Amino acid sequence: MYKIVVICLIAILFSLPFINFSPKFQGNEIKLGMSGPFSGSLHTLGGELLMGMNLYFESINQQGGVHGRTFRVITRDDRYEPKIASENALKLIKKDKVFAFVGFIGTPSNRVALPIAMEYRVPHIGALSGAQFLRETPRNPLVLNGRTSYSKEIEALIEYFVDKRAYKDIAIFYQNDCFGRAGLISVKQELRKRGMRLVAEGSYKRNTLSIGHALHEISQSKPQVVIMIAVTKPAAEFIQRARENENLKDAKYGTISFIGPRMLLNTLDGRAENIIFSQVVPSPWSSSSKEVEYYRELMDRFNPQKEYSYISLEGFFIARMTVELFRRVGKKFTKEDFIGEIAHLYEEIERGFGIDESMRLCQCLNNVYLTYYSDGIFWDVYEKD
Repeated sequence: MYKIVVICLIAILFSLPFINFSPKFQGNEIKLGMSGPFSGSLHTLGGELLMGMNLYFESINQQGGVHGRTFRVITRDDRYEPKIASENALKLIKKDKVFAFVGFIGTPSNRVALPIAMEYRVPHIGALSGAQFLRETPRNPLVLNGRTSYSKEIEALIEYFVDKRAYKDIAIFYQNDCFGRAGLISVKQELRKRGMRLVAEGSYKRNTLSIGHALHEISQSKPQVVIMIAVTKPAAEFIQRARENENLKDAKYGTISFIGPRMLLNTLDGRAENIIFSQVVPSPWSSSSKEVEYYRELMDRFNPQKEYSYISLEGFFIARMTVELFRRVGKKFTKEDFIGEIAHLYEEIERGFGIDESMRLCQCLNNVYLTYYSDGIFWDVYEKD
């Protein structure tokens, strides 16, 4: 008898690593946490991304949810300050009891939130950032990105201005933090591949419009192109003042996707000449993708007074990815089941596969779209050629 007990105990001990002790998800509501700028100079960015996410979540909720569960996004305002974003991340986990983070906005905020997500093993989905630390190899199992990286956007801009248009004098205007400095490194790397160097660089401090020194430094070199790794209002301030500067009046500008094009144009009174916009989702106005058509349908239904935008479309895709994950894990699942499913969807997005024939989510993601604005429409730059 004693030997039998010993054998059973040994068998149990050897099987412990293979037993999943994570509890099954309970409740009829899935709470998701978002930290972003809902006040301050970037409040429009936060509002549009949230609106896009809620479009899709509300449509799913009206259909009874997924496996009988509805979705709710709990938001906390960080004013684009990483210290507040860090505090928000902890509150979302400990006080609000969210299942996952969705749509955290900005590289500085995501840099402080990701270690917290890892400590508490909280999935981190659809960050509005193209930062490389969200895309490290080996892949972080908690992270699911829809958008491509800033380095890919910068590569596309340099290919267009240097390889296609043959401009040689390239400068950079960037935000002096981890977001902007990463962009600076990527621009330098792309130019180095072509045996080139920046002719000038200028930076500004986050959450300020103090661009005077950067404007002076860049104008001295009379660049043909200025790559902008910035947020909307400082970028607009730079372009407005540069257009009045004799050395910069003919300069071209390449903006990355964190600069909302509609918001930029509103600040520039609609003057879009010489600006090329990099985007990470297709045109909300003209794309024939079934997903984008559905986005327009939902916007017309839930927010008929609002304009379409790239940012709200990205929010729609973030919600679409999130819902798809909950569909796949089924009604009875653990957090570890959900994290495992992230890997499968990640692979599909990376390879450009569609989830199904009717809603080809992944075909629109992990890509770069270069556009210019004319006659009230954003056009593909290569169609212009």
